[in-house]
Amino acid sequence: MKIIVKILLVAAATFFVAVLLSPFPRFTASLSTVVGARDGTLLGARIADDGQWRFPGNDTVPEKFEKALLTFEDKYFYWHPGINPVSVIRAMGYNIKAGEIVSGGSTITMQVARIARGNRSRTYPEKIIEMLSALKLELFRSKKEILNMYVTNAPFGGNIVGLEAAAWRYTGKSSTGITWAEAAALAVLPNSPALVFPGKNQEILKSRRDDLLRRLFDKEYFDSLTLILALDEPLPGEPKPLPSLAPHLTDLFFKNNKGEIIRTTIDPYLQERACDIIMAHQKALSENFINNTACLIMKVATGEVLAYVGNGASGEAAENSGDVDIVQALRSTGSILKPVLYAGMQYSGDLLPDALIADVPTRFPGFSPKNFDLTYSGGVPASIALSQSLNIPAVKMLQKYSPDRFLELLRKTGFTTFEKTADHYGLSLILGGGETKLWELTGVYASLSRVLNNYLDNRKYFIGDYHPPVLFYKNKTEEETREDPDPPLNASSIWLTYNALLKVNRPEGEAGWQYFSSSGNFAWKTGTSFGFRDAWAVGTTPDYVIGVWAGNADGEGRPGLTGISAAAPILFDLVNIMPPSDWFKEPREDLTMISVCKQSGYRAGPDCIEPEESPACINGLRSEMCPYHKIIHLDKTGTRQVTADCVSPSEIRNEPWFVLPPAMEYFYRQKHPGYRVVPPVAKGCISEKSIPVMEFIYPAPGVKIFIPRDQTGSLTRIIPEVAHRNPAKKIFWHLDNRYIGTTKHIHQIEILAETGDHILTAVDEDGNSIKCTFTITGIVEK
Repeated sequence: MKIIVKILLVAAATFFVAVLLSPFPRFTASLSTVVGARDGTLLGARIADDGQWRFPGNDTVPEKFEKALLTFEDKYFYWHPGINPVSVIRAMGYNIKAGEIVSGGSTITMQVARIARGNRSRTYPEKIIEMLSALKLELFRSKKEILNMYVTNAPFGGNIVGLEAAAWRYTGKSSTGITWAEAAALAVLPNSPALVFPGKNQEILKSRRDDLLRRLFDKEYFDSLTLILALDEPLPGEPKPLPSLAPHLTDLFFKNNKGEIIRTTIDPYLQERACDIIMAHQKALSENFINNTACLIMKVATGEVLAYVGNGASGEAAENSGDVDIVQALRSTGSILKPVLYAGMQYSGDLLPDALIADVPTRFPGFSPKNFDLTYSGGVPASIALSQSLNIPAVKMLQKYSPDRFLELLRKTGFTTFEKTADHYGLSLILGGGETKLWELTGVYASLSRVLNNYLDNRKYFIGDYHPPVLFYKNKTEEETREDPDPPLNASSIWLTYNALLKVNRPEGEAGWQYFSSSGNFAWKTGTSFGFRDAWAVGTTPDYVIGVWAGNADGEGRPGLTGISAAAPILFDLVNIMPPSDWFKEPREDLTMISVCKQSGYRAGPDCIEPEESPACINGLRSEMCPYHKIIHLDKTGTRQVTADCVSPSEIRNEPWFVLPPAMEYFYRQKHPGYRVVPPVAKGCISEKSIPVMEFIYPAPGVKIFIPRDQTGSLTRIIPEVAHRNPAKKIFWHLDNRYIGTTKHIHQIEILAETGDHILTAVDEDGNSIKCTFTITGIVEK
């Protein structure tokens, strides 16, 4: 008896050691990259490196499939220890009778072991190893984990591995949404994936599926009506193409999150609608050889991306860089950054909302900005300059604010692509001298809207308000929830900017703006880069932000490729699929009322004719007092300027007057017939020096100029220009006290100057004179 016990103990120990030493089933094969929407809808997938559609495993197995699988394969799965002795003995009988291995009696646990070993040939030694591995697996893993391993790695025919890939390829839906008939059909495939293949051997597949459905009915998993409907349900056909709702987003994750299941924030309904809209517009734009479009829709509160269309190229246009993800591509900004500059100047107090900005011919060394329509208004309120996207006022504003400060503001609000110095970008930064991504642009506008919303709700600013777009759900860190003592922009500056963008918006040209004037509570801006290469449009409500880009990925410009003609129509079609949204409430605690001059928009001084109250940022109280209202001295008739040197003080009328500088006045009066020109000076009187009659347009005082050579090798000339209140007056020009010529009506003159400092003097026929110093710093070879 003791010997028997010892033998049994030795056998048990040997068996236990054999189990422990047996291979533990592990799966190391490469996985497909799977991208899903917020509700689990498949947006797209990329095949695994070994050419298999092998989706990463889910946490649970769908109930219908589990019941169908266990009924078909292993009805005692939850009771056996990994090996079913009855099944093994029965299989051995079949094999002896057939004279070869025709049945393995494998449990699901054993099949997991076999699949992990690469589905090796069915031999008795291999079967023993599978049994030992199955027992080991049962020791260290739960039944649910083992079942999940099987469902994830079982072959389903062809290059399809795992239930989830099979469900999408054969039924076009997730495994959680399959019917009883589909669950039964899929459950029989791993048993004979080479023989029973959807689209072939339909009679065998139907026979096995229907038999399984009846067995499931016998187990009372569903009623007779469900059975009848399931038996009539068509069989899965040939594998279906996987969904491709967001191909460029899928490629992005394939690059950065290879072999993972990614649950994104994408709203599948909005994604599909956005794709349809982009495709429709792309078809029309392609007729003008504009081959690429992209859009991004974001939720303001969280920054979640609701729709991501990386490129609308399709059909023939797909050959034209259709694989480029424009959302992540660097593109010239055009004038799409102007609202950020406007907001920054509001916050700092450098500019009041409607302060008059010069809109006159302007030249800088190597840079001469022009408005899109090549016209000038003399002076325009800052808010109108923003809504009409005027270039010259924007450059003037940046000149006052400084490129250094603006570059710092861009970086603080979330732009990372402006990596060079302010000297590199210069004033062209506001007109497209730098590059950014649609991803960052839309993210920054969402951050600004979030700042405003959070202030309205909490009267606080938070460090986490500024962040990139969000594609994954995540909790805020403790740092992000901290209050921000020094935010880049405050609520009032953002609110004032958005209010300016609500105005009748005529970006970069007049044509077509009426189509969008009924946009309601939607602050929007367009931009067009130099050479008609990039068309932008971005807009926001308190709830969402939409960004759009149109153009050619290869950088080819096209006539008519502007923000208003190419991007804005897409933007507003996207607006129409979004739910209605209220407008931002006024951040009253963050605003103050400032008395401003009605004509100039500057802070009212003692000489202001029509002061009025205007909302502004608190720092606006430090802004410049109106420089355009002056007291002028007139004779009794009010038609001539006089001084106490030529008229008795008792005969002088002192009257406040709105007086613009000569260059501004020349263009301003053309569009403002009501503008009153300062009366001429009476004979024998000397004009007031505080009201200049001439002004240099170019060069600016103190400017440094580089002189290139032309194509013939000769030094090029510079062309100074002066504005005179009375262009008919003659102007006599002197360079370094040397007379060089006379002009009348158009006061421009060519001069050739050597390296060094120079003084340019202009004297009119009445003896009025102005001077400008400038420096030629070097001769640059062209």
